[in-house]
Amino acid sequence: MLVSGPAGPKDSTGIWVLPLVGGPPRKLEENAWAAVMSPDDSRIVFRRGAGIWLVDAAGQEPRQLLAAPPGYFFVEALAWSPDGRRIAFGRRSQAGDEFAIESLDLNTGRTAVILSDPKAGTSGTFCWARDGRIIYARLEDPPNEKDSNLWDISVDPRTAQVRGQPRRLTNWGGLLFGSLAISRDGKRLFSVGMRYRSDVYLAALEGNSARFTTPRRLTFEEWINRPTGWTRDSQAVLFYSDRNGDLDIFQQGVNTRQAQAIVRGPEDKRDPRPSPDGRWILYLAWPKEGGQVRTGEGRLMRVAVGAGPPQIVCRVAGYPGPARVEPEGRSPALTVTGHPRFRCPSVPSSPCVLSEQAQNQVVFTAFDPVEGRKGELTRIDVDPSSPAFWDLSPEGRWIAFGTREETRSRIRLLSLAGEAPREISVGGWTQLQSVAWAADGKALFVTGWASKGPALLRVWLDGKAELLYKGRHNLQNPVASPDGRYLAFADMELEGNAWVIENFR
Repeated sequence: MLVSGPAGPKDSTGIWVLPLVGGPPRKLEENAWAAVMSPDDSRIVFRRGAGIWLVDAAGQEPRQLLAAPPGYFFVEALAWSPDGRRIAFGRRSQAGDEFAIESLDLNTGRTAVILSDPKAGTSGTFCWARDGRIIYARLEDPPNEKDSNLWDISVDPRTAQVRGQPRRLTNWGGLLFGSLAISRDGKRLFSVGMRYRSDVYLAALEGNSARFTTPRRLTFEEWINRPTGWTRDSQAVLFYSDRNGDLDIFQQGVNTRQAQAIVRGPEDKRDPRPSPDGRWILYLAWPKEGGQVRTGEGRLMRVAVGAGPPQIVCRVAGYPGPARVEPEGRSPALTVTGHPRFRCPSVPSSPCVLSEQAQNQVVFTAFDPVEGRKGELTRIDVDPSSPAFWDLSPEGRWIAFGTREETRSRIRLLSLAGEAPREISVGGWTQLQSVAWAADGKALFVTGWASKGPALLRVWLDGKAELLYKGRHNLQNPVASPDGRYLAFADMELEGNAWVIENFR
C-alpha cells in the first residue's frame, strides 16, 4: 500500500510503502505528497513544492516533470492514463478564475489541455478510468454553488484527444466531492463527501498576555466566520461571514450570542478592521455578476461607525481567492490567502498599509482612510505559488511577513522607519500560514498547518515559540484586541464521510 503524509509544524511530508502482511513502513521520499502508483506498479508520480515529480517504485532516480508557471499552481489530484504513458494534472490560477485538467506525455514532455472549466477547479478532484473517461467533480451554478456533482469527459489515452462533450453523471444536492478514485475494473467509484465550517473562537490573555486561557466558541453558525479585527474599545470582534449567502461584515460582543450586521449586500466583502481614529470600519469588496465575483473590480471601502452608507477609499488590484478553496491543491477548505490585504496601526499618527501582488513581488502602499492612497512604502520578492501572510505592528513601524514553506520556519520583519530588516526563525515549526502582532508589540501570534492538528503559537521576537492551542482542522486569522486582553481566531472543522458508488457507469 502506498501512503503519503503527514505535514505541518514539526512534521514532514513523505511517501511510505506500507506492507499489508506486517512489517514496518518504508519511506521512499521526503517532502512529498499526493502520490499515485502507475498502472504497472513501476513508477510513482507525486507533488513536491510547486512541482510534479516522478520516481520509480524503489524510490530511485526522482526527477521533476513540471513546475507551476507564474500565477498558477497545481492542485493535489494526479492520475495515470490507462496505458501509463501519460499523467493528468490540474492547474489553477492564483485568482481562482481559471482551471484546466491537462495531460503530460512522459516520453515527449508535451502537455495538452483536456478540459478548461473554473467550476471544476473549486473541487479540483478527478480520476482517469481504464475506459478512457476522466471523471471529475464540478461545482453547481447559483443558487446551489456550495454543492458539486460528478461529470465525465471521454479522452483517447494514446493521444489525449478529447472525444465528445462533457457529460453530467449525477444530480445530487448537499455534497462536495473530494478525493475521487476508481477501481481497476471501473465498477466502483470512491469519494469523500465533505462539509466545512469555520467558527470564531475567543481566548482571554491574562498577566500582560503571558497566560492563555482555554478558548471558547463565539459564533455558532454552520458557515464561514472569520475574524479580522476589533472595535477600538475591545468589546466586540469584527468578522466576515457567508451565513446569509454572501460574504457580509458583522460584529459581535465578547459576551453576546448574537452578531450585528454592519454591511450586507450582494458584494463579496472581507477583512473588516477599524481605522486608527476609530471613526470608520474599513473592508475590501468585489462586485458580483451572475453569482460570480468580478475579480478585477476590487475596492477598499469605509463605513462610519454607527451609521452611514459605504464609501470608496481607493481601488485595489487582485483578488485573494474564493471563499471555499483548496489550500495549495489539497481538499476544499474554508481558507483564503493572497492579496490584496490591508492593516491599520492603533495610533492615528501612522498610516494604514495596503498590500498588492505584482507578479513576483508584494507591494506595500500607505493610505489614509479618507484621503486614499499616499505612496509606496516598500516591496518584497516572493514566489507567486506560495501563499503569503503579514501583519502591521501596533505603532505602524514594522511589517511581520512570511510565506508558507514546507521545510523552513521564518518570519521576516520589515522596517517602515528605516531600520535594518530582521528575520525570526520560529523554533523548527514549519507550514506557517498567518501572523498577528500582540497588542504590546513584544510578540507574535502565529498559526501553522498540520495534518495531526494545526497549531497556534506565541512567538517572541528572539524566535522562542510557545504552543498555545491545537485546533481541529485549520487555524487562521489570529487577531489580538487593542487592550491586549483577548485573542480571537478562526478554527475550522471538517465533517466528511467516505462514499462508494457501486456499478458505476
